[in-house]
Amino acid sequence: MELRHFRQQPNIGPRDTAGLPNHVLEKIAAGEQPLKAIREWRCISQTDLADRTGVAVTQIMRCESGWLISKEALRLLARGLRVHDELLVH
Repeated sequence: MELRHFRQQPNIGPRDTAGLPNHVLEKIAAGEQPLKAIREWRCISQTDLADRTGVAVTQIMRCESGWLISKEALRLLARGLRVHDELLVH
């Protein structure tokens, strides 16, 4: 996704789950990692997200596999996805 198109997407906060499409909420409810579900919905590759945030691709991969990563990395990823930090922490 081009940056100009990404910037046109809405910001979504922690209590604004109504802004997330049902298929994303269903994936998260079914156990998919929120980072992966939201990243795929935003049409951003792991590499693009790493470039935008400075978080290593390996950390993104680990988080999407269920491993814990630092709160600072989660904050950066949330900002890169334009969602509130709390949406990535379950």
